[in-house]
Amino acid sequence: MIATSDSTHTNTEHGLLVAFGEFLQQHGLVKQLLAVPVHQKTLTYSPQTKLIEFLAGIFGGIEYLSDLNDASHPIAKDPVVARAWGLTGFAHYSGVSRTLDECDEQTVAATQRAIEIFSQPFIRTSVHELLRMGQVLTYDFDLMGQAVSSTSTTYPNAGFGWMDDQVQLGYQLARVCLTTLTGERIWLQGFHHPGDTVSANCLQELVRAAEAQTQVRPHRRPDLVQQRIAIIEQLMERPRRLLAQQQTKHHQIEQTELRVRLDMAQTEKMLKTPNSTAQTERRRKRLTAGQTRLPRLAQQRTTSEHAIAHHQEYLDELAHQVTELKTWQAHLEQENQANPDAPVCEARMDSGFSGGANVTWLIEMGYQVNTKAPSDKTTQALRKTVMPDTSWTRAGANAEMTIPVEYTMQGCPYPLRAALERFKVGETYQYATLLQFRDRPIPPELPAWFHSYNGRQTIEAGNKELKSGVFHVQHLMTRSAAGIQLQVLFAGVAANSVRWAVPWLHTCATVLTPRFEQTLTRPKHLVRVAANTTALVQQTTTGTALRFAPNSALPGVMLVLKGIPAFQLPLAFQTPLQN
Repeated sequence: MIATSDSTHTNTEHGLLVAFGEFLQQHGLVKQLLAVPVHQKTLTYSPQTKLIEFLAGIFGGIEYLSDLNDASHPIAKDPVVARAWGLTGFAHYSGVSRTLDECDEQTVAATQRAIEIFSQPFIRTSVHELLRMGQVLTYDFDLMGQAVSSTSTTYPNAGFGWMDDQVQLGYQLARVCLTTLTGERIWLQGFHHPGDTVSANCLQELVRAAEAQTQVRPHRRPDLVQQRIAIIEQLMERPRRLLAQQQTKHHQIEQTELRVRLDMAQTEKMLKTPNSTAQTERRRKRLTAGQTRLPRLAQQRTTSEHAIAHHQEYLDELAHQVTELKTWQAHLEQENQANPDAPVCEARMDSGFSGGANVTWLIEMGYQVNTKAPSDKTTQALRKTVMPDTSWTRAGANAEMTIPVEYTMQGCPYPLRAALERFKVGETYQYATLLQFRDRPIPPELPAWFHSYNGRQTIEAGNKELKSGVFHVQHLMTRSAAGIQLQVLFAGVAANSVRWAVPWLHTCATVLTPRFEQTLTRPKHLVRVAANTTALVQQTTTGTALRFAPNSALPGVMLVLKGIPAFQLPLAFQTPLQN
């Protein structure tokens, strides 16, 4: 139900939430969400409007779904916010809950598509800025736990896994973000998995999702795949030779068996012919020798057959690998043909993602790799090479690194660079190993490498923002599988949008006060404070504007959000809404 209304002057307790609604309307997301399929009947409010209400609540920083109605200043009872979000009103949170229960995979897919359509212009702009400045596109990957009650049996597909440094029941949220030119993050995609899911299993889906969202990809490395093919084909030479030897041996044994059997048959026939005692005895001994030899030949033949089967199985396995690699190589070459101006892209991740198979796949996909060693055994091995005269380079305020060495990771055929790092905690040192793959022959300086990897704090801060700092994504607001995924999608688009809206809010402000400018740089303040502060709103058919209350967090700030208001906002505030 789209709102069409006469001019109104009304107070709201959710000033900037009105602005966020106008922003999403002007960029088409609200309209897109109104077309999302939900298999539920419309009574007072359509199911689509209740999804929009859920999104508005997340933008307003609700912690629980019931906060829509039961918070000190409930969003669901604020008609001004509903109108700003293109609706005639908001439903009770219980109705929102029932709608989330009725959502399905089709609803999730359509919602994700709507968010992608809305997000694409902003993502393209950030990618273009990075490419124009010749910067590397850096993707960060992470896995975040979402714990539920350990005794719960009603959360679908929940599983026990490692969350917040302990084993808990719940889910794992795999996410990927892009670092922009200004150092901000853009959430590109998130996938919800059972709690026992490990990081390594999520990497490929995250990389493909990131490429789909940014619509760029690095230059693939089919030449490296060819090197692997050549190595395997060389490995096949020895088992081929051994197989041929065993086949020759097996043939010789069979021929020998045949001759022995023929000789025994002839000897048995001759024994039936009367002969001298000496001749008969010799023939019996000859027959006995053949009877004794046959089992030995049979055993030799069986042993040879087992060897042939072993070598053939190994060759078949290698041949299968070659076939798969050639298919993979052809796919990478095809992607390169359609991608002549490929940018440089980096995959930055913690040790949970960096197993040998994953690193191999990333390298062949064309990525620069920036990660930590997946096992402490690597660090222990490198520590054994440290001598009293080993040179340590200061890399951070409390971090030092050794000169990098070439390192071969188990399961990865390509040489990496490894550097030991240490941090002093009290009187002792703690150690870790940074790993890197780069096309450039000259590696970066150690401090640059150190700070580059620790730029992962961008996604770690984002996880904190999603979990408890701003959007409370760790509190699952529904027990529906589709509803949980919708919460993931809405939290991601909310985290992005509060940043994307900042330039627009700059242009909307009639006066940029120092406090407002400071607020625009703090997403948490935008959501938890500015979106929950008192303002007077004018909504007409020609424009929308709001003025924050004198005693609010943003006194004196006036925003013209849409068009030109029909008349000037009055200086005095009306009586606040009674909830």
